[in-house]
Amino acid sequence: MGLFSAILGGFRASDDEASDPLYLDDPADRWFDGDLSRMSNAGRHVSVDGSMRVSAAYACIALLSKTVATLPLRMYRKDPGTGKRFEAPEHPLNELLEHQPNPWQSAWDFKAMLMGHLALRGNGYAEIIAGPRGFADRLEPIHPDRVIAERMPDYSIRYTVSDPIKGTRILLQDEMFHLRSHMAPGGIVGISPIAYAKETIGLALAAEEHGARMFSNGARPSGVVTVAGEMSDPAFERFKTQWQQTFVGIGNAGKTPILEQGASFSPISMDNEEAQFIQSREFSIEEIARWFDVPLVMLHHLTKTSSWGTGVEAIMLAFVRNNLMPWLGCWTSAIRRDLILAPNLYEAQFDVESLIKGDSKAQADFYSRLVLNGILTRNEAREALGYNPINGLDEPLVPTNTTTPDNMPVNNSAGATAAQIGHNGGPALDDQDVSSEQDHDD
Repeated sequence: MGLFSAILGGFRASDDEASDPLYLDDPADRWFDGDLSRMSNAGRHVSVDGSMRVSAAYACIALLSKTVATLPLRMYRKDPGTGKRFEAPEHPLNELLEHQPNPWQSAWDFKAMLMGHLALRGNGYAEIIAGPRGFADRLEPIHPDRVIAERMPDYSIRYTVSDPIKGTRILLQDEMFHLRSHMAPGGIVGISPIAYAKETIGLALAAEEHGARMFSNGARPSGVVTVAGEMSDPAFERFKTQWQQTFVGIGNAGKTPILEQGASFSPISMDNEEAQFIQSREFSIEEIARWFDVPLVMLHHLTKTSSWGTGVEAIMLAFVRNNLMPWLGCWTSAIRRDLILAPNLYEAQFDVESLIKGDSKAQADFYSRLVLNGILTRNEAREALGYNPINGLDEPLVPTNTTTPDNMPVNNSAGATAAQIGHNGGPALDDQDVSSEQDHDD
């Protein structure tokens, strides 16, 4: 079936798709009882997991989940007096967030899984299990399709979990770590972007099927076989069977048909460019990237010029600022709400330095300026670059051509002024040197 026939709704799901678990519409496995897992106007059945068959959607989810999983997530202690913050590796949550949240997952696995749930389904859940380290000894992820959230009369949230092992059970708000996307109309649960992008995903699936069917039929447009007179039913069936066996399919592409009894073949010319097939597929990539708020250049879609600059540093900086930071803010605010008992003293933050630092030349220039201006010690710069510290490099350098008001000379005589000018704010000259300079000026 052609692309436009599928768009107009002439496609009916095949038997293979009806038995495919990605296309099953089981109410027990749906978290959103709305128009999410139904047929699109393009004639394609769109489900949350089935949308991952579109390469652009898969690339968006993979990019977000892997990027967040790669970033270190650490606990910091805040000084109420100065406002400064320091790493707090002694905090019990630091082990969960930075290294291992449960016995069977690493921090990378956990963050990638929950970020994938959050970006694809609008919610990410993990049960908070108490233990030797306190009320949050383990974080066990729960599939969003098995959770129903509802608001209680006291405005707290109660979660009903359909656990395949423990059965249906109730978790209170202080027993659940809940990530929700920015699209949360009711404020309780987030909404999957697939719920809104159903038509875009359905069109992409229809276009992909059209291309696959076209190639399976020999990558050539169909045509019309004309015969003189009327064919009997046995003759027609024999002719159709021989034609499909001989000339249909990629393996039979390019073969020349030999027709009998005055039959003629008239091809119907409609190439893909005329049908704007290629343009349609490219536009679907742009639309899906827009739904997931992912820049095209990060999906390796390089057919158009990017306005983000040409360097890797500029592209990554724009990606972190414009696209990634809202997701990271979703994580840190949920951690503050659900996991931190003293949010005025502790906070969790992602370290994005590895994403925004430039090439080796840019890094060398950057840290050199910080060290020479006394902002970082030489050992701090070495640590940031991944080198071990060296004894004697823990003191900040003081630039010789700058000073602070505390180091200004206290003597207001002409000699002190001359010393200040002569040494550019450095140590004062002795009287003999000052006198010689004044005699020289006279």
